[in-house]
Amino acid sequence: MNLPQVFNVFTDNNQFEKFIEDLVADCVHGIKLPYLSQFPEINHYNLIVEAQQFMQQFSEYLLEMNNQNREEVQRLLEKLKSQIDPEKHQIFTRIITENFKGMCKQALYTHIALSKYVLIDYNWNLNLTISSNKIAKSQIPTIIVELHLQTLDNIANKKKIRFEMTKEELEQFVGKLQKVMNQLQLQYK
Repeated sequence: MNLPQVFNVFTDNNQFEKFIEDLVADCVHGIKLPYLSQFPEINHYNLIVEAQQFMQQFSEYLLEMNNQNREEVQRLLEKLKSQIDPEKHQIFTRIITENFKGMCKQALYTHIALSKYVLIDYNWNLNLTISSNKIAKSQIPTIIVELHLQTLDNIANKKKIRFEMTKEELEQFVGKLQKVMNQLQLQYK
C-alpha cells in the first residue's frame, strides 16, 4: 500500500495534521470539506481524490486486519514510515489510532450498504394452518416474520418484508444469525 502523493506536498506539519483530520472526518463521517481553498499546497483536485480513495482502502484494510490481529495494523503503519518523514508519520499514526474504530465501522457500513437497507424493527406471529384447499389437514405450525427496513441515507424510505418458516427453517435461520453475531463480536474485540 502506497501513501498518496498529497501527503508529501505539505511542508507545514500543522497543515498536514489538519488535512489528515479532515480526510478522516470525510472518510468516517462523510463530511465534505473544501480542500482546495483550505490548503494552498494542494493545486489539483486529483490529489484529493487519490487521498480519499487511499483512506477508503486503508479503512477496509483496517477492518480486515482487525479481524486478524491488531499488531498487523501497527506493522502496516511501520511499513508506511519509509514513504513519509518521521514527524508526518507520527501525526498520521496518532490520528489513525484515535479513529481506528470509526474507520473500521465506516468500512463495515460500506460493505453492508450494498442493499442500502438496515433492519429497524421486526414482528413475528405463530401460525397454525388447520386445513386449506390444497391440503385436507396439515396442522404444521409456522412462524410469520415481518422485517421493517429503512435506508441509511433517508429514514422516510422504508420497506417491509414478510416471510413464513417452518420450525426447521427457523432453527437454520437462527443458527446462521448466531454465526453472524459471533463474527461481529470478534470484529469489535
